[in-house]
Amino acid sequence: MLKKMKNNYLVLVTNKTIIKKLSKEKNITLLFPVADFTVGFDNSFFINEIKEENAYIYVNRLLDNHGIEKFIEMIKLLPPNIKGIVFDDIGVLQTLKEIPNNLTKILYLSHFNCNYLSINTYLDYIDSVVISTDITDDELKTILKKANKPLVVYTFGYIPIMYSRRQLLTNYNNHFKKEVPLISNLVNDLKQEFKIVENPYGTVIYPAKPFNGLKYRNYENVLYYLINTLFLSDDEIIKIINSKSNLLDEYPYEYLSLKESIIRIKEREK
Repeated sequence: MLKKMKNNYLVLVTNKTIIKKLSKEKNITLLFPVADFTVGFDNSFFINEIKEENAYIYVNRLLDNHGIEKFIEMIKLLPPNIKGIVFDDIGVLQTLKEIPNNLTKILYLSHFNCNYLSINTYLDYIDSVVISTDITDDELKTILKKANKPLVVYTFGYIPIMYSRRQLLTNYNNHFKKEVPLISNLVNDLKQEFKIVENPYGTVIYPAKPFNGLKYRNYENVLYYLINTLFLSDDEIIKIINSKSNLLDEYPYEYLSLKESIIRIKEREK
C-alpha cells in the first residue's frame, strides 16, 4: 500500500528553468511529458534529458501499433532514476504488465474516474488514479474516503477540454492560407476563449483559465497533489506551491461544482 504524504506535490513540468527552482522545494516529485509520447504541451523531454531522482514520466498520446512498439523500447531502456509513470491509454497498462518493471503506475483519464467503484476496479491493476475534476465536492470526498489506495488530486493547472489526433491548426492554416501559431489563443463564435496546442501527434484545447483546487490540499488518502505548470510562469508556480492560502482572488476558476450534473432525459412522447 502506497503511503499518503502531506502536501506531496506531483508537478508536471514543461520548461527547464522551473526544474532547478523546484529542486530547492520540499515534497516535490517532478513529472515529465515525454517527447514523442505526449500531446498538448509547449515543451517535452527525451528520457536522456531527465536527470532528476525519483522522476515520473507522462504519456498521454493515443498510441497505434507503431507507437506501442516504440513505447516498449523506451520502457526497456528506462534509467533507474525514473520512479513512475502517469498515463491515460489502457493499452499502455497492458503493455506495462508484459514488461518487467518496478514503476509506480498512475492512471489519468481526464474526464473519467468519477466514482469510487470504477476507481477501485482500476486499483486492482495499478497503484493510483487521478480523480476527475468533473464531479462535486461531496463526490470527491466520498471517492477519497472509499478508495482502496491513496489517490491523486488535480490541484492546479489547465485541464484539457478536447484532444484530436488531427493537426487542426496546420489543416486550418493550409486550407485558409493562414499562419496561426501552433500554440495559440482562440475565440469561438460565442466569444468563449480557449488555448490550443498542436504537435505532430495531435491537437489539444484548454480553457482560458487554470483550474484552482488548492482548497483540497491536506485531504486524507491522497498520494499526490497534481500541479500542471503549462502556461504558468516560474514565479506563479513557486507561489502556488508555497502559498498557504487558496489564491481564489487571483485564480477563481473552480471546476468542482456544488451541484450534481445528473440530467434526466425526457422520455419520447408516444
